Amino acid sequence: MLHSPLAIFGAVFLIFTSLAAFIFGTWRERAGAALYLAAYLIANGLNWLSHMQGLSHTITDILCLIGFIILSWKSPHPWPLWAAGFQLASTMTGICDLLNINVSKWAYMTLLIVSAYGVLLALLVGTFAAARRKWQQRIGGSE
Repeated sequence: MLHSPLAIFGAVFLIFTSLAAFIFGTWRERAGAALYLAAYLIANGLNWLSHMQGLSHTITDILCLIGFIILSWKSPHPWPLWAAGFQLASTMTGICDLLNINVSKWAYMTLLIVSAYGVLLALLVGTFAAARRKWQQRIGGSE
């Protein structure tokens, strides 16, 4: 949960990115933010209830990966594909942990953190690109 400064920063970054997507994004950015926020809350809730951290995170990672693949299907924007790629890295890391493939704990945590920030950065870039497109349409339509 929120047991370290890095985890607190990650949660704040997740909330900031989700709020930005809900306020400035289109339906695709809002769906991506809702998907990732729900996966975060469900994974942490299952971890708190069942103490099966690896399995709960892997299940929510797989569902989140499916969601980002659906969002990237026929998308004119590149951010859902980047988010799906980072989510795939997170999912494969969780599967390696469940299969007891020997990976150092440092490398495991680094890949999980980098992939989570990668998904959030892709969503944030997509949100700002959508906001810019909306602003340009509003400016261009008023002339």
